[in-house]
Amino acid sequence: MDLIITSCSARKDDTIPIPNGSKTVPPRYYLKDEELIRHLKGIRHQIFRDPRARLGTQTTYAFDLYVRAGNAYKDLREHNYQPLKSMLFLGKIEWFFLSGGYGIINALEPAKKYQATFNRNIAYQKNIPFTANLWKETLPKICDEIISKLNPGHVYAFGSRDYTNFIKQTHFWRNRDSLKICFKMFESTGSAGPYWLSPILNELLNSILRGNINTFNKKHAPFVKQ
Repeated sequence: MDLIITSCSARKDDTIPIPNGSKTVPPRYYLKDEELIRHLKGIRHQIFRDPRARLGTQTTYAFDLYVRAGNAYKDLREHNYQPLKSMLFLGKIEWFFLSGGYGIINALEPAKKYQATFNRNIAYQKNIPFTANLWKETLPKICDEIISKLNPGHVYAFGSRDYTNFIKQTHFWRNRDSLKICFKMFESTGSAGPYWLSPILNELLNSILRGNINTFNKKHAPFVKQ
């Protein structure tokens, strides 16, 4: 099983409701430590109480919320949207989004529109909550526990430095060589970053769908920066 961790997107689409009776994933699915679950829920609640977060009322899958609107997912939307969504429901891949509001959220977890960010300048410019300080102690621990519990064969992280910094603090990233885990990170910079990430992410997904992930792994170094 492959584990993918990507950034949230500034633009969000909450127009696709979760059908009644459909599969959803709660935090307890990917976390076993009750204290971490309490921290995750508590920080989310604190952020969404802030009126600047502009929390929406409609609920959709986190996968749809970000992928249907985000620039980093443009190629995915055009080529692999439905096949990947099907793989998520079948449990063939696990996907999480790093999020200024949710901290980290599973692709099949219920989510609402919001505005919050790990980037201080964007928070100031757009008058939305800056949340990196709220998550700095907890989020790397949560990421480590997700990897530990799900025990993936490969881990792939995509995002700007404000987001990948949390992954860089994890035990699994820092010790990837000694742990012999295939862990690759693609870090973007600047406003063009999502457009740079989009084709690489789609290349990865094509490789997963076609069963030739080893070709992708041989092509790309463990850390690739824009």
